[in-house]
Amino acid sequence: MLGIAEQSIPALDILDSEEDNKCTLERIGRYRRYYFVRRSVGTIREFAEALRLINGDPDLQLNAPGVDEEAKATLGAAITFFQTNESLLKAIRDDIGGHFGHKAALKALDGIRPDAYSAIELVDGKDFRLHFAGEIAASALLPHLPNDDIKEYAVLLRDCLKPAYKHACRCVQILVIKCLWGRFGK
Repeated sequence: MLGIAEQSIPALDILDSEEDNKCTLERIGRYRRYYFVRRSVGTIREFAEALRLINGDPDLQLNAPGVDEEAKATLGAAITFFQTNESLLKAIRDDIGGHFGHKAALKALDGIRPDAYSAIELVDGKDFRLHFAGEIAASALLPHLPNDDIKEYAVLLRDCLKPAYKHACRCVQILVIKCLWGRFGK
């Protein structure tokens, strides 16, 4: 999430650098941000699946004697959150969370806005930089955003991905402290 939130990470912002975007600050790091969103969606989807499997495993019951009521409530809220958002997370993961498939690429190309920025840059006669990659990644997100509006990207982060990571982090702490440490850590 820090890779998404940071305004500029010069070593990673080769395609959308501060130097190239002095007049349009919102473009700085766009490619990097979308890359981290793509990877984080894949990770959070994997976590949601793991939590579901743990919850269904009789040997790893989340209702074990060492799990207090507060922890059970936290785990229950996380399970409910992931059940509610599973189809959205799966759809986003399938479209952008891994390597771009043919279907996602075609949808992204169809969704590129007319004012999209694109360029291919040759640096030192040997290094190509594909400045259109961020636009393609942004376009792939459109079907999952309210009103197909890339400006609603912050809403997706706020309402789905940020709570997903909050639930995931709390669950990992509970699972380690209450379920694993209690059994094996003494």
